Amino acid sequence: MLLAAAFVTVALASPPGDSDYWTRVNKDAFTHYACKTREKDREYTIRTASFDNGKNTEPGVYTAVARGSDRNVVTWRNSKKWSGHHAHTTLRNVRSGDRLWMQGAYYGPAAPWSDGFAVSKLKRCDPR
Repeated sequence: MLLAAAFVTVALASPPGDSDYWTRVNKDAFTHYACKTREKDREYTIRTASFDNGKNTEPGVYTAVARGSDRNVVTWRNSKKWSGHHAHTTLRNVRSGDRLWMQGAYYGPAAPWSDGFAVSKLKRCDPR
């Protein structure tokens, strides 16, 4: 158990893109990364990190997860807090068949389009 906690800490402390724990999800003015941690039988927690590409931009990021259709948003978050050029969010109660969408806040709230990233393809934050 302690070893698994150490892996999660390493994944969260490592800069996205330079780590085997993060998946590059998409890119707009920011580069967006995510990873997943199994919580229950069929559910995950998704951790996200959006990189401002070193530009110190003001807008935050929106993240959303849809299940089954674009209209069924099961969880969403936004963040305007930047630390070390990254803004982070955490999405809970996510399933493998869900779709993740991440975007800069300058576009407005996240719209979970059908071309969102498949949660099943995300790398694990705690690989075993």
